[in-house]
Amino acid sequence: MTLAQAVQAMTTALRTIQTQIPELQVYGYPNGNATPPSIDMYAGEPFQDGAGFGIGNKRIWWTVRARVSVADPEAGNKLLIRLLDPQDPASVEAALAKTDVAAVGNDGAVSGLRSYSDTGELDMLGAEWRVEMYL
Repeated sequence: MTLAQAVQAMTTALRTIQTQIPELQVYGYPNGNATPPSIDMYAGEPFQDGAGFGIGNKRIWWTVRARVSVADPEAGNKLLIRLLDPQDPASVEAALAKTDVAAVGNDGAVSGLRSYSDTGELDMLGAEWRVEMYL
């Protein structure tokens, strides 16, 4: 599987959450123009390390980020809790687990709530998942 195919598989899986949250914007790359609620993803830090013999055997990490508006703090927090709850039909972790490509590790790989202002225009509240895969 190529990295481009992995991004497409994760994006497709995350779009299934739109059945629960129709207004959710899902983008397979960093989204500087996010309209909340939004999920985007980008190469994690570190991005890859060797996982076997040869150039094709790598463990890869992605950061999947969800952001919501702070205009209504209660509604934003409730939406993030849904995305964070592995038992909720809108779970980011559960959606990714269905891909057989990427998974949230068992090492505390989900952040707490964070404030984002990287769009330059409006602050957002969000969370991040550290997702790993093997190529």
